[in-house]
Amino acid sequence: MKKIIQNNRGFTLIELMTVMAIIAILATAIMVSLGVHKKRAEGNKVLTELSGVMQNIYLCIADDGTITFPGSGAICSGPANAGAYGVWPDLGQTDFSYGGDFAGSPWYYSAVSAEEIVCCNSTYGRCEKKDGSECNGTTPLK
Repeated sequence: MKKIIQNNRGFTLIELMTVMAIIAILATAIMVSLGVHKKRAEGNKVLTELSGVMQNIYLCIADDGTITFPGSGAICSGPANAGAYGVWPDLGQTDFSYGGDFAGSPWYYSAVSAEEIVCCNSTYGRCEKKDGSECNGTTPLK
């Protein structure tokens, strides 16, 4: 009689559970990393959109218009073609909210979230992301 040796090749339960644990740890690390990058991308998007508003504000002022409060719709009021200056970007899909003051000179506007501020002011004529610092008309921007 010949004995047939059957060689069962497979993974043990311990091996399978070890692989599943490693995959779970890697997936958690990736999810945390994606959350950080999403916040950073959101801040960059707001910075880009608010930087684009700066030129429209200067054009409105040059045409003797009045700048409306950020987030209130149209950027400019007063001139006959006030709608030509565009509208404030909608921050509804982000964690940011508007702030600003156009009554004083120098003026500023900002978008604020829990982690950072996008500050734009007339002193420097540009916008910049700041980490938790205050934004006003004279906040130094690089």
